[in-house]
This record gives sequence, C-alpha cells and structure tokens, in this order.
Amino acid sequence: MNLKKCLLNIVSFGILVALLSGKAAAALITFTHTGTGSGAIGSTSFSNADFIITAVGDTNNRINFGGGFSIDHNNKALISISGVGTFSFSDKTSTFVNNDNHIVGFNHSLNSDLFNGPIDVVFATWNLDTSIGPITGTGELLQWNDPFHPIVQTSGGDLFFVDAFVPVTFTATVVPIPAAIWLFGSGLLGLIGVSRRSATLIDHHSPTNRK
Repeated sequence: MNLKKCLLNIVSFGILVALLSGKAAAALITFTHTGTGSGAIGSTSFSNADFIITAVGDTNNRINFGGGFSIDHNNKALISISGVGTFSFSDKTSTFVNNDNHIVGFNHSLNSDLFNGPIDVVFATWNLDTSIGPITGTGELLQWNDPFHPIVQTSGGDLFFVDAFVPVTFTATVVPIPAAIWLFGSGLLGLIGVSRRSATLIDHHSPTNRK
C-alpha cells in the first residue's frame, strides 16, 4: 500500500471517530457477537455457518431500561456470515446487558431480541461502559424468522435465522475518544516520518547523486 492510500485510510478513520464521538467526553465501544446458525439472507441460504456481528456505539448514549443498559449502534452494525459475505444492518439495532438476568444480547430497534447470550455472572455488575471478554457460553437465536416480529433488513436483503441454542462468544472493547484521536495523530505523524525517510533514501540512491 502506498503512502497516499495509508494517509487516506487514517483520515477516514479520523472522520469515523469524529462522527461517532458526538460529545467531547464520549468513548467508542465495539461489540462483537459470534455464533453459528442456519437461515438465509436475501436469496442465499446457509447452514450451520459461523457468523460475527460487529457493532459500534457511544458510551455516552447508554440507556438505562431498569435492570440493565442498552446502547444504540446508529446504523453502524455489520454481520459477516462464513461462505456468504459481510452486510450492514439497514434497521436500527442495539446491544444490551440485562444485569438482573446476567445476560447480554443484540436487539432490534422495536425491542425484539435477535441474538442473546452468553449468560455469565460477570454481567450482573457490568454497565456497558468498560471493556469485557471474550466471554463464551450458550446463546439463543430467536425472532429472526417470526411473523409476529419485524423482518431484519440488511444490505444483502432480509436476514432470517432459524431459532436455535448455539455456542456464542461476546466481547466489548472501549477506546476513549482522546486516545483514539491520539492514535490517529501519532499514526499520521509516523507515516509522515516514514515518508520523509523514504524520500531521503530515494534521493541518496538516485542516479544524479551517484559518484
């Protein structure tokens, strides 16, 4: 990858941080929900396929629903299904923790749980604002293909999962905004330094500088 592409990637990351931050004291939190399931997305069916849901939120936007917390992803959630592809969720989604029931989950905007688990006593005191995991256990796919609940829409079409209990892993990673900005700045300065050193080496080894 050339320098121009590297700089573009870093700038894009910086813009993403700025868009997600919203408030000066915010902290980005990335959630990953992994499991295995069968179903279909659009016209493509899959069976016992590994999948990863990756979503980003802002800890300043936590909602206390009584007995736990949730954070909306503001349409920044993806699902990657092995052998099928990666797609963005078109519907509003959120990640939640139910402290009373010691469980985390992935939720549809209309308060329909889509992917719950694992259950672990550590979630009794976790408030959705610090890093945690990976934590593994048993989870549940539910309400993905239920006529009484909303269809889950993605960039690849309607997503359906067959209800099932499956092994799951959950991880949450927090990056405070100041740290993210510092990483952005230091990465940019590092690339500038690499660029200067590269330019110097090229100049020293150019035909006009050979004796």
